Amino acid sequence: MISYAKDTYPLFTDKDVRGMSKFFDLRSFGDVKARSEQISNRIRGIGGSVIPPPPPNGDGPWSQEKIDLFEAWVKEGCQP
Repeated sequence: MISYAKDTYPLFTDKDVRGMSKFFDLRSFGDVKARSEQISNRIRGIGGSVIPPPPPNGDGPWSQEKIDLFEAWVKEGCQP
């Protein structure tokens, strides 16, 4: 089982967290779960600019491996 604490939380760097802090808290399970569909779209560049943004503002875009891990977490029901 993929979990937020063990698998998803580490995907977001401190730079990513700071960059998104105006909108929601990537370190908050509740915020990430509530916005999982929006985040899923944006990490794939759907519905706006890709998150996390490329340097110097972020450490993205993510590798396909990271995207797949996040997607699997969502598909498994966003476990804590």
